[in-house]
Amino acid sequence: MGQAQSNQETVGEKVLNAVTAPLAACCSTRAPARASVLLNKKGELPVCNAAYKGELSELQSLAHQGPGRKLHVSEKDADDNTPLHWAAVRGHAKCTDYLLKCEADVNAKNKDKDTPMHWACSGGNVEVVRLLVEAGADGVARNSDYTTPLHFAAADGHGEAVKLLLSSMNYRKQEAVNAANMDKDTPLHWVASEGHVEVVKILLAEKADVNACNKDLNTPLLVACAEGHTAVVKVLLASGANVQMYNKDHWSAVHWACASGRQEVMKELLLNGGNPHAKTKKGETPLHFAAAKGDHIMVKILAALGVDLKVANVDGNQAIHLAAEGGFAEVVKVSSAARQGRGL
Repeated sequence: MGQAQSNQETVGEKVLNAVTAPLAACCSTRAPARASVLLNKKGELPVCNAAYKGELSELQSLAHQGPGRKLHVSEKDADDNTPLHWAAVRGHAKCTDYLLKCEADVNAKNKDKDTPMHWACSGGNVEVVRLLVEAGADGVARNSDYTTPLHFAAADGHGEAVKLLLSSMNYRKQEAVNAANMDKDTPLHWVASEGHVEVVKILLAEKADVNACNKDLNTPLLVACAEGHTAVVKVLLASGANVQMYNKDHWSAVHWACASGRQEVMKELLLNGGNPHAKTKKGETPLHFAAAKGDHIMVKILAALGVDLKVANVDGNQAIHLAAEGGFAEVVKVSSAARQGRGL
């Protein structure tokens, strides 16, 4: 999810590393005719390199090379990225504007079916997103994973880009906010996982489904609990997130909070009806998770709630067994005291 931008920049670095020193010299001295000859065997284009670097004059010169000075603004590199992809992901508004005025394909797709709008939203440059919107870019375009530009903008916390994208959609707004990718993740799943609470609020205001389930039946609340984003958990709960929902392994929000050791998240869940006695398909309670992690504070919280300290999972292990196996002496101590009715 949140790795979209870093992945794209890695591709970009590969492009730059593949461009030879002579080619760089030709570009820097405005010798595009010679630069075009130095195009390497993988098909990486100097015009894409110029767009990536944001060199407008270089881009203008390179884009017009060829018989009859034919425009090459929609030429594709080895991965089918166009100059517009590279300008968009790097946030180069002037280059983006130039390419669009030269009628570059605003919805061009690379090998992963990412459009320039996917990359612009990942980069989070509002001006570039605005230029693409005004040029008619498809804000609900799907890549090969069925991921939309809104997924990228939301996951990386680009609130202004999210607002701009949604404001341009009119009747497709609901389609966008609840669009599910191949893993059935919606933009709300991605942003809840990353912890960008202000973007969470934007999506919820646009009627994003707060209880949407992905392919593993995790809801935005479950993924927020797994990552320990207390502020996001609060907003989701206040917006009607169902604290009693389970994923395919029957993990609850309370399980996730204990597995990740997030005590503040745990407290919020308990205040909103979270079940500290819930069991997974393997018979594991939140206490098992806390003990296995060595979290004696969480064990104290659960013991004080009156959970069954002797309940065993399908393998016959009680929480204290998992603590002992992990070498967590403090958890063993706390559990033993609670089992014997002594003060914690």
